[in-house]
Amino acid sequence: MNPFLNPIFLSKILKKYIFDIDRLKNLDEDDLRKYQNKQFKKILQFAYTVPLYHEKYKKVGIYPGDIKGIQDIKKLPIITKFDIKQYYPNGIISSKMRKDKLIKITTSGTTGKSLSIYSDFLDSINWLFEYIRVIKEYGISWRKNKLTIIGDFRPYTIGSRYISKELLSNLNHDFFFSNMQFLDTNEKSEKLIEDINRFNPEFIGGYIFRLSHLALLKEEGYGENINPKYIATIGYALTDYLRKLIEEVFGSHVFEVYGATESGTIAFQCKNRNFHVMSDMVYLEFLKDNIPVKSKEPCEMIITKLYGLGTPIIRYNSVNDIVAPLYEKCSCGMSGDLIYKIYGRNDLSVYLPDGKLLLPSSITDIFGKVLYELRTRKIKDNMIIQHDLKKIEVQIVFDREIRNDTTSVDEIFSVLRKGFQEKIGSEIDIIFKEVKKISSNRPRIISKLNKEKFEILQYV
Repeated sequence: MNPFLNPIFLSKILKKYIFDIDRLKNLDEDDLRKYQNKQFKKILQFAYTVPLYHEKYKKVGIYPGDIKGIQDIKKLPIITKFDIKQYYPNGIISSKMRKDKLIKITTSGTTGKSLSIYSDFLDSINWLFEYIRVIKEYGISWRKNKLTIIGDFRPYTIGSRYISKELLSNLNHDFFFSNMQFLDTNEKSEKLIEDINRFNPEFIGGYIFRLSHLALLKEEGYGENINPKYIATIGYALTDYLRKLIEEVFGSHVFEVYGATESGTIAFQCKNRNFHVMSDMVYLEFLKDNIPVKSKEPCEMIITKLYGLGTPIIRYNSVNDIVAPLYEKCSCGMSGDLIYKIYGRNDLSVYLPDGKLLLPSSITDIFGKVLYELRTRKIKDNMIIQHDLKKIEVQIVFDREIRNDTTSVDEIFSVLRKGFQEKIGSEIDIIFKEVKKISSNRPRIISKLNKEKFEILQYV
């Protein structure tokens, strides 16, 4: 049955639409904290009906009544990806919920190992409202302006389950989404740019490297009708090179949206380019060795999701991103926390001899430089294998159809080598190897080091 035909459900949606989207604008910091406390206590009560959390909390002697508000969150044990996999499937859902009424979603598996959790239909509505909040900050109307969303629509991904299966199947597409174009990022760039050109959107949202390739195609003469006012990137960190490339070619303002399958949207950049945390939807802890860090100091991020009736996400440490908080206020007027910088996954990093950790954002910057300086989209895929502290192998898959066009492979390797040496020095042996294919089931950065014996002194 279509849930939108249920008047009780529909009233809940209308209430959320009225109050949720502008909450960070309407609440001051004190009222936001009261709202967080209310939501946190509610989600904790619900989590206690989920075997994973019930057993974890009971083991340490914690009961929902012991937690008076968000200030008591450190009393709770941290939950890992291993915990969720260990209790999957029945142990990660509430005894009060029917599994066949929930939505199974799976992470992208960038580390080589995907994770499946459950969400409820309201999660997909929240995802839509969060996106409406983001674009509204830029004066974009989800009902009036033409929007192109380039998502990952493989089976069980958040895009496939939330958009294709839930929203588009339950809402009248011609009425609610006639001004929206949904495209699959797994399509060829040439096909995508043709589709976008016909639609002529005012806003485009998509994965950073796919958008970069579309920019290069436009520079080659494709997509003459594509001139969006704003472009939002997801996926890898938006580096300066990639931002400049997309902004220069499309003539658009480019900003970043940051999220995870487990938690939904975490933060987004306002026009001042500050990252605003969705503080009414998620609560973040910024910790290093379990101690809160100073402003702008890189650290681990522990995340708690403040809504949903699927798998609870409370003090979850397996998003594995290194971020730096910003303890300041933004002049844009939104309340809530700020993030200074997002560095990327600490489990997808390269370890350096002097105790430094080369994070994904730095590696993305190296490949972004190739795109920006050489204006080539020949690199189809890549993988980095760290054999030891002195030897790194960089595998590259080139697009066979354009491999021998214009910029040579040797030029690409030369810029890559220079980029890596600028980041890690010339003492480490960097081997570049052209390969035909890289398995999609393997992480894109593999380190063969014993990480437990490596003391991280600095993030690069």
